[in-house]
Amino acid sequence: LKPFRLKACQLPRKPSLLPPFLFGRKWASPPKIGMQPPDSARSSIVDQCDESAALLRQSDVNEEARRRCVEEYDGGTDIEAHCSAPGRFRVIGDGSLFLPHRCTQLLWSVPILLALLACLALKRPIFGDRTDASGASGQHGALGGRGRDQVGSDAGGSIVTLDEACHTATLNESCYEAVHWAKTQGIYSNPEWYKDLTNESDIGEFQMAIHKASPEKCPEPCVGGNKDGEVCPPPQVADKYGACNEPKEPSLMTFYMYRAQSDDEYLPENVNAADLAGLMWYLHNEVVGSVPRKFFVTRILRYKVTMRSDDRLYKHHHGNFGPFVAFDSGMCTVPNCDQTWKKLGFNLGCQPLNSSRVAYFSPFTTHFGGRHCAPQCNDALWYSFPGPCPSKDHKGKTEECKQQMPGGRCSDISLLGKPDSECTYYTEKAGEVRLDDLVGIKDYQNWWALEHNKEYVWETDKGVGTDFWDSRTDAKRCSERMDKLQDLFWRKYPEMPITYGEPPCDLS
Repeated sequence: LKPFRLKACQLPRKPSLLPPFLFGRKWASPPKIGMQPPDSARSSIVDQCDESAALLRQSDVNEEARRRCVEEYDGGTDIEAHCSAPGRFRVIGDGSLFLPHRCTQLLWSVPILLALLACLALKRPIFGDRTDASGASGQHGALGGRGRDQVGSDAGGSIVTLDEACHTATLNESCYEAVHWAKTQGIYSNPEWYKDLTNESDIGEFQMAIHKASPEKCPEPCVGGNKDGEVCPPPQVADKYGACNEPKEPSLMTFYMYRAQSDDEYLPENVNAADLAGLMWYLHNEVVGSVPRKFFVTRILRYKVTMRSDDRLYKHHHGNFGPFVAFDSGMCTVPNCDQTWKKLGFNLGCQPLNSSRVAYFSPFTTHFGGRHCAPQCNDALWYSFPGPCPSKDHKGKTEECKQQMPGGRCSDISLLGKPDSECTYYTEKAGEVRLDDLVGIKDYQNWWALEHNKEYVWETDKGVGTDFWDSRTDAKRCSERMDKLQDLFWRKYPEMPITYGEPPCDLS
């Protein structure tokens, strides 16, 4: 069993994949990769591998691994190079390094190329060099460079690697807490601990400094971030280790906005929009309580919005949004609109809504706890889109006014952030859902005019002929209505993301 144990617990150097009939001889003994060991031998292999796994977890892991490797080495060249470096042993508790029996049969019965393709389709390990979680393949089972932790195997066994895995700390991890303390407090109280760092340094750099000083507190952060790591929510940006940092300049952000609209078509400029929760808040408060619906709303439009605030705004309050303004007939209804835009640029505006009226909440943090948003820091949001000549209604928008006040909508996304461009947002249509489909009404005109139904009555908190809008302060019911709308968009446009995240309204 000694050579067999090596085959099960350590990746071989160059496994042979060619069936023996090509050489006119039988398989050599002991069995090679591609042949399953007898049950008794396999059981012993598992026991020995488990023993090795426990042994290799000890503090003197590298030395013990090297000793065992030398003892069990059964041939090959350059044994010192093979057994000296850490990470040579990979303990596979279930022996899954053996090529599955069904793949072995393929190798005997079909051409080699087809057999390899079949095994790859089954997502089984074929070669001795097993690829690590970061996509790097190492010789003899060692990680190619510094890789990431692997948990589990094809057959459910445990995998133990000796490589010191990198990992960029994420929220709610003890390392993240240490990094956060270092960046927000430690750098001021003990700056000598963080050589060459300042309070403006990236979070990943602080983790690297902590790792070098106290490896037990933090692992080394991964260059490029964790494999399958989450994208930083806007407006945060990732540093070279994938850690999310507050931006040091205006961020280029992409997210969805929604509008309740009639069947009329017009550009999304000099209008108001909302996040998903804000859209439902608006419908419930102002639209469905009227018959017919207010403004003859028939559909819900979704826009993919990419924005970058004006540099003047960012220098003013280090935020990405300007003040919210209400538009009516394409005209700003707030006093002194033009003065604000001339001073800070034509930025998208934002405004949190009153969640006590209806209980629609965003799944994202929409404004900051440090700015007295408790108890709710994920209230619904409204947005404002300043367009050309925003202080005049549709009839008063002369060409001269449009040239003097061009607004913030970009004709091309490449214009965002250009020094000679005043545009701050670019919009793309991202689908629409009929309001009747959301509520479950087949013929709205007959439903309310002939059958005398009403979607929602504010005084009774119920509808007549439908219960879709019942219970406006029930957060669970409101969440279910939001989920249904999102599901309708997903079913109708499955190729589009459900969400891009949502930036907070950072206007103080």
